[in-house]
Amino acid sequence: MGLLDRFRKRLTPDSFAELLTKRLRAAGEQSEIVYDAKTFTLHRGGVEAITYLGNIFSEYERADADHREQVLRTFLATWFTAQLELPAELDDARPDILAAVRTRAYFEVGVPLMALLAGGEAPPSDQMAYADIAGCLAVTPVYDLPTSIRQLDARDLEAWGVTLYEALEIARINLTETTRECAKAGDVYVFAHGDSHDAARILLTDLLGSLDVEGETIAMAPNRELLLVTGSENEEGLKDMAEMARKSLEHERGISGTALRLELGEWAVWLPDASHAAYPALSLLHAQTLVGEYEQQRELLTLQQQQQGADRLFVSSFNATQDQKTGRVNTYCIWPEGMPALLPRTDRVVLSTTGPDGKPSGIVAAAEWGRVEQEVGLRMAPVEAYPERWRVESFPGPEELARIGMADWAAG
Repeated sequence: MGLLDRFRKRLTPDSFAELLTKRLRAAGEQSEIVYDAKTFTLHRGGVEAITYLGNIFSEYERADADHREQVLRTFLATWFTAQLELPAELDDARPDILAAVRTRAYFEVGVPLMALLAGGEAPPSDQMAYADIAGCLAVTPVYDLPTSIRQLDARDLEAWGVTLYEALEIARINLTETTRECAKAGDVYVFAHGDSHDAARILLTDLLGSLDVEGETIAMAPNRELLLVTGSENEEGLKDMAEMARKSLEHERGISGTALRLELGEWAVWLPDASHAAYPALSLLHAQTLVGEYEQQRELLTLQQQQQGADRLFVSSFNATQDQKTGRVNTYCIWPEGMPALLPRTDRVVLSTTGPDGKPSGIVAAAEWGRVEQEVGLRMAPVEAYPERWRVESFPGPEELARIGMADWAAG
C-alpha cells in the first residue's frame, strides 16, 4: 500500500453505491437501477434482480489504489453476466459447470431475508439448487465465466435435463481436473489456487482422504479462496488450522468456522475433546459461526411475523460464552415467561420471568438442555428450520421449575 493510500478519503456505503450506479450506466445498463440503503443492495428492474453490495464494498475497501479498478470491473462483469443466456445444451455447458460452497444458512436464511428486506418475496425453496454438506454447509452448481460465476437454479438444470446430483458430479470432475498439488504450511495442507473455487474442493473426498495426515481427515473452509486440511491426531496441525481459519474468516467472502471430519466419504461436524489443546480455538470458531447464523435467522423470523401479522413469538437469541481458564465454550438461550417462544438449540437454557416491557427480567431456573427437556419436554416441539429451533407455547409451572433447579453456573 502506498503512502497516499493511507490518507485517501474513505467511501461511505451510499457513495459507493452511487459510484457503482454511474459505472453501470457508463457500461450501458439501460434498465432501472434502484439503490436500497437499508439493505445495501442494488436492484435491476425493481426487485426482480437484487445484488447485495456488502462483499464488493469490503473487497473494494481492502484493495489498494492499483487494484480498485479491477474490483469494479469484476463487479460489472458479474452484473451483466446475470443477463447472459446459458448454453442451450448440456454438452456445451459441461466444461464450465463447477460448484460453490456456502453455509446452509445462506440459502435457508440469508436469501429469503434479503428478499424480504428489499420488499420482495423469498424464492421458492424448490427453485434453489443446493445439496447439504454435514448439515451446516451447502454446495450449489455454478456456471464458470472468465471473470465471474453464475449460480445455477432448478430451472437451469431442468432446461438441461440434468438433476442436481448429476450437475454436482460434473462439477466434481471438473474441479478434479483443475486441482493442482496443494501447498503445505507446517502440518496443514492448504488449497489456495486463486480461482475462487478452493472451498468447493471439499467435494474431492477421494483426494482429501488420500492426504497423509495423523488420524482422521479434518477440513475447514473459512472462505471461498481457501480449504485447509490436517489430521485429528495432529495437535499442532489443528492449532495452526484454527488460527489460519480465524484470520481467513475476516475475508469478505467468508464461509464457516466449523471444522468437519471425513467419515466414509461423507463430512460431519467435528470438535476435539474439551481437554485437547486446539479445543478452545476450534470450539469458539464454531460457536461464532452459529451466533451469526442464529442472529440472521432471528431477524428473518421477526420480520416474517411483522409482515404476516402473526401472533407474537419471542425469538430467543443464541448466546455463547467461553471460560477464560478452561477454554470451554457453552451456549445458552433464554426461555421467557408469559409468551410463546422459539428457542435455539443450545447447551443450556435459562428460564426467566418477563418484565412490564416484555423483556426477560429475572432468572427462575437454569439447567443443561437435556435436563430441561427431561422435565418439560412435552412443552417443547422442534420446528422445521435451520439453524435448529424449538417452539414452546407455555412456561413451566412452579413444581417443574423446582425440578429443573438452578445450576451453579447461573446462580453466581
